[in-house]
Amino acid sequence: MDVVDVLTKLGGVARTRELVAAGASTSALARACSGELIVRAARGIYALPGGNGDLLAARCSGAELSCISAAQQRGLWVLRPPTLLHVSVDHGRFVPSSRLRLHRARLPLSTLSICIQCARCVPQLDALCVVESAVVLGLVDLAELRTAAGSRRAGALRHVIELIDPHSQSVLETVARYHLVEAGFTVASQVHVGGVGRIDLFVDGVLGIEADGREFHSERREFEEDRRRWNLLTTKGVPILRVSRNLLLNQPAQFIHLVTSALASHSPQR
Repeated sequence: MDVVDVLTKLGGVARTRELVAAGASTSALARACSGELIVRAARGIYALPGGNGDLLAARCSGAELSCISAAQQRGLWVLRPPTLLHVSVDHGRFVPSSRLRLHRARLPLSTLSICIQCARCVPQLDALCVVESAVVLGLVDLAELRTAAGSRRAGALRHVIELIDPHSQSVLETVARYHLVEAGFTVASQVHVGGVGRIDLFVDGVLGIEADGREFHSERREFEEDRRRWNLLTTKGVPILRVSRNLLLNQPAQFIHLVTSALASHSPQR
């Protein structure tokens, strides 16, 4: 396995044990250092040349990526990349940097701990995306989350748990559902329609929503399948809105207006 690729996926700075766990051998690390592909920044710590100095300083001080930064590193659904690196240190340690968001925690962090941190630290929708993806991916379960939410300081986590749908298939679906529920609509996820398959969201039992994160069709086959689904849904009398990432993330009010207008146009005539 390519050491540079592994180190890149780990954020550009990592400990030997993290690199080995990710598939890099100690001999490969030595060769990469000899070839100046990576640098040995401190005992047991490797970094990409010219990497993030704050993260390097944090790692050398015993800190770990945490909260939304750790969620991003672990492949959870991160809606907006953080402007500051979030790191955790054991109680009693200090990491001097104005460009780090410092958390106190017992290390190493579990995925459950990262979910709890996100619920406390970032906006509710961002936290929902992280926590819901952890459930969908099987990294935590709802029972664990509910147990963690039993403490007096876990009010934010309890609110996030109430919004989780373990059937969600993408971060955009989660975002769309969140805005719809906040606007007072009744929303069902991954609704099966005979001959068509599953629709991302079904609003008020009338309107289908498909969240499309693609900028273009990567294959002709995908294009043809989309047209087939659209035509079948039309013949079944199921109106569909296909909404883009830009609409959901940057124009949520316009998205809700679009849904409201579509529902009004398909309401039974009196």
